[in-house]
Amino acid sequence: DLAIVCGDERFTYAQFADRAARLAGALLGEGARSGDRVAFLSTNCHRLLEGYYGVLEADCVLLPLNVRLAPAELSYVLNDAGARFLFVEQALLPLAEAFRRDVPGIERIYLLDGAPEADWLSPHGYEELIATAAPHHRDVMEVDENALAELFYTSGTSDAPRGVMLTHRNIYLHALLVIASGRTSRDVTANTCCDTVVLHTTPLFHANGWGTAHTVTLVGGTHVMVHQFTPAEVLRLIEREKVTNCSLVPTMANALVNCADREKYDLSSLR
Repeated sequence: DLAIVCGDERFTYAQFADRAARLAGALLGEGARSGDRVAFLSTNCHRLLEGYYGVLEADCVLLPLNVRLAPAELSYVLNDAGARFLFVEQALLPLAEAFRRDVPGIERIYLLDGAPEADWLSPHGYEELIATAAPHHRDVMEVDENALAELFYTSGTSDAPRGVMLTHRNIYLHALLVIASGRTSRDVTANTCCDTVVLHTTPLFHANGWGTAHTVTLVGGTHVMVHQFTPAEVLRLIEREKVTNCSLVPTMANALVNCADREKYDLSSLR
């Protein structure tokens, strides 16, 4: 089954699982220990989605960062969380450069896409790390469901950001609840691929991406990634990938409804 569409790249579930397992192996090879916070400064892309699984396979805690925060806010979050590792998207390197000296606990910073050039980056980028790492899989029966799995920080509040801790139990029960409510489903009686295709219009760093990183995978649906919400690009992807579901706040919905090119696209796949 097709698991991920990200730009021109497409990954099956076998490839997705292998890359996530190799990320886990790479983290362990880099010295990651149980409970270590692994941060991602990235827009929606397949590598961040792989982090949702690979970081946990390494028995570490995923910390997706809000890319819209100011450098001082990001340094506060990273220091408060005690992060040891940071993965950064190339387009966000200037933001990372602005706060990196204020986060002494970060031991290694890895570039997610492209070849690392700055001397403060690890010489091994994300793709090189996972290409040379042996896959690592945890025994699910040894996972403490009440252990911390993901860590998110609030923003836009009247005080410093506060960490929101999600356990493995939080994550899987939420995914099951969403599926039970019918928002994401699969016809288990049919011997066909899942027809759920979700466009990730909500940033994965925002409120756990509203759970889509887990619910879509659980039913074997297709994740369609979009780096930035642009009405024309969203409409294009809905038509091209036959998207069935996407989450929208009112501002997004208004932008799509009022997009001048809306009627040029076939949106009939949306449920």
